Amino acid sequence: MTAPQTSLTDGVEALAPARLRHKRLRDIGIWLSLLAATFTVASVAVSTSEVVGPATLPWWPAQNLSLHVTAGMVVAPLTAAAVLAAASRPAAARMSWNALLVVSYLASITWSAALHTNVDPTTMSTATAGARGAIALLVSYTGSEAGLAITVIALSCLTVPLTLVAVKSVSGPVAARALSPVLILGPWAAWTTLGIDGIAAAACAAVLACGAAASERRVRRWDAFWGAAATGGLLGIAALLSYGAAWFAVSLLCLYFVRRRPVQILVSAGAALAVLGTAATVGSSWPYGLVDTYNAAIGEIAANPGQLWWLAIMPALVCVACGPAVIESLRRFGSSTAWPLMIGPVLALMIAPLSGSNPEHPEYGWIALCPWLIVAATAGSDRNRSVRVPLVTAGAGACAAIVMMYSG
Repeated sequence: MTAPQTSLTDGVEALAPARLRHKRLRDIGIWLSLLAATFTVASVAVSTSEVVGPATLPWWPAQNLSLHVTAGMVVAPLTAAAVLAAASRPAAARMSWNALLVVSYLASITWSAALHTNVDPTTMSTATAGARGAIALLVSYTGSEAGLAITVIALSCLTVPLTLVAVKSVSGPVAARALSPVLILGPWAAWTTLGIDGIAAAACAAVLACGAAASERRVRRWDAFWGAAATGGLLGIAALLSYGAAWFAVSLLCLYFVRRRPVQILVSAGAALAVLGTAATVGSSWPYGLVDTYNAAIGEIAANPGQLWWLAIMPALVCVACGPAVIESLRRFGSSTAWPLMIGPVLALMIAPLSGSNPEHPEYGWIALCPWLIVAATAGSDRNRSVRVPLVTAGAGACAAIVMMYSG
């Protein structure tokens, strides 16, 4: 979190703050229009589909809510207000980087827990053997629903600090600090408690954070080698948790290519294949599992054509879950230094039906994509430019998330 800053090198944001504010308000208006249109189409899908009914909307985390006030209804607005207030203070700009990561992580935990605390250990976007084993291990070790919820939230919310680490490496510390409140208050946080996919999102974030750190100019020789090996190992683990994690290999490849690290491409690829090969020797073949998942998906769609509704509107649903910052980020995609981090998730968004998601619950695979689709909101073409924190954008997304989660 950081306070607004000014710089002579940033003419648009330092000399014309009103114009910047107008652009962000316009983006919020576009996102709200997309929200309304998406929910309208989804409502039509519910009324015409024999598969999904109003009580089981797969894109709506809050279900069977009563009118009584819950702790989350109080904690969520207070958390959003606290994050926005802290981000607007000059003291936030002087906060050390490590302190920022810790505070962002704790705030993310509070926000996610406040939005939604019901954990369903059986809900997964991709029924990988690794995901089934991971959730079974968590259930056995936590021993209770409350313990499982705490563990899932704690692991899933690592996505926020890990994303900030990658953004700092690629786009600079100013962009990362400005992005922190938007990441913390992301509407997608409501889905991080619904199963293994929030943990898979953290694993995907760890891949890009580790890859970005290992490929920096100051990292050489054996440090670069072992960093790339660790990155590949994390990529393999993430792929075992979710088939959609394979898209992050595209971002990693582009990141290495931009930084001219051909050896690290080979090292990371070798490490990832080693992890998948090791898993195959114990009976968990990733390629065969992917084929089986797609065959099952095709069979599900053939038996229930109504599922095509959700695959068709999935890209719009992803953008809704990202919050208003996604509009500015996608507009800056081609000119931003953060494009290597975005390219994999953007491709997954464009080819959503091929992202490896279960058609019964396609939305849970969105969690890994959402943080990376907004990273260009504060990252321009210059690493050293000053950035005005998008507090209005973050606040609008937080308000929309609270309304969606607790409107019943």
